[in-house]
Parts: sequence; C-alpha cells; structure tokens
Amino acid sequence: MTAVSAIDSSDWTTANVGYENFKIPPKYENPYESDFDMYEFDEDIDVFTIRYVNPRIMDLYGYFLESNQAKKVEVAGHDAVHFTAYDRHDEKNNSKLWFSAGEEFYYIAWRGEKITPTIKEVVKSASDSKYSHDEFYDILNDEYQNYKLVHAIESQRNDYPSSDSGHHSFVSVGSNGVNFGVMT
Repeated sequence: MTAVSAIDSSDWTTANVGYENFKIPPKYENPYESDFDMYEFDEDIDVFTIRYVNPRIMDLYGYFLESNQAKKVEVAGHDAVHFTAYDRHDEKNNSKLWFSAGEEFYYIAWRGEKITPTIKEVVKSASDSKYSHDEFYDILNDEYQNYKLVHAIESQRNDYPSSDSGHHSFVSVGSNGVNFGVMT
C-alpha cells in the first residue's frame, strides 16, 4: 500500500451506532449529538453522520432513491449504494453511503461527492456484512418496492376524504407483508 492511500486509524476514537463500533476520524470527534441510532458530528447532518437505519430503512431508502443520484459500489469489502445530491441551500454536494454490517444497515453522510479514503476507513471499521452481494441488493430492492406500495396506498387514501366518525385508516409494512385497514 502506498503512503498516499494508507490511513493510520489506530489513534481514532470509536463511537457505537446501532450494533457497531465505528472508528471516528479526529476531524469529526466531539459530536453535536450521539445516541444508539446516530452519530451526528454537526447540527447539519450532511457534514458527517453515521446512522443506523434498520428501524426506518423503507422510508429512508425509498426517499433517497427517488431524491438523489445513486450508484452501486463496493467500499472496503462492503457492497454499498452511494447517493449524491446537490443541496441548493448549502450550495454543496453531499453524499450518503448505504451499506450493511453484520445483519444491520447503516449510512454515512458527508460533504462532497467522492468516497474518500477517510470514509473508506470508517466503513472498514465495521463488521463484515452477513449478506451476499445479491441478498444485500435484494433487501434494498424489496424495501423500495414496499415504499412505492405504501406511498401509492397513502396517495389513494388522501384522494378520498374520510368522515369524521372516529375511524382511522392505517398502512403498515412488516415481515408478514403489507397490512392496511380501518381502526375505530
């Protein structure tokens, strides 16, 4: 490995996000906020954020897929999807890299449109994915199909005003499929 591409992360701190310990570059130590679901360096999540996404994978992945440019990539031995978008408010390009570690899904957000050696080192610090290449992309595709279905149902539901009879409709997606109905 050449000196240009080698990064020594031995003195980096770590942060627990979801079920993983990620190495944190010195530039992004001392987070604005950190909890089980997210390590957020700055109030602006696009500066540098690591997020555990399993609880909201369908909504987040669907939104990112429809709102950003996406490219399948391999980073530090992990299959991944690299999203890029221009933020007209910040006038900057931003990235989000989706990948799995163990059986869980995460993304890293940062300023810029290139996957830097620093970002690669953060991904490398996570556990190997338990999913094969095809399984990883099949899971994301299934979540996107669920996203489209739920939003199609929601759109139709919003087209018809409901009576004020105390009835509320619902849509949920889980391991048993899509469920919808009316609750009183």
